[in-house]
Amino acid sequence: MFEEIRGLGLLLGAVLKPAYAGKAKDVVTEAEKAGLMVLVAGPDVVRFAPPLNIPESDIDAGLAALDKAVAAVCATAKAA
Repeated sequence: MFEEIRGLGLLLGAVLKPAYAGKAKDVVTEAEKAGLMVLVAGPDVVRFAPPLNIPESDIDAGLAALDKAVAAVCATAKAA
């Protein structure tokens, strides 16, 4: 789903592949449903900005929620 991850430190932007162009808002919506707050940085970029003191357990939980969100968007895109 992502073709490039860019950023510095923990402020990251995940650029969507052309097949998912314009779906950043869908990823954010599905992430919210899974309990993860992420940001939109344009129609094709999902932005992550966790606190610098984030515990490893929260990172693991966030990645699991992101996995659910990505799977939901991929399933919707394939069904369309």
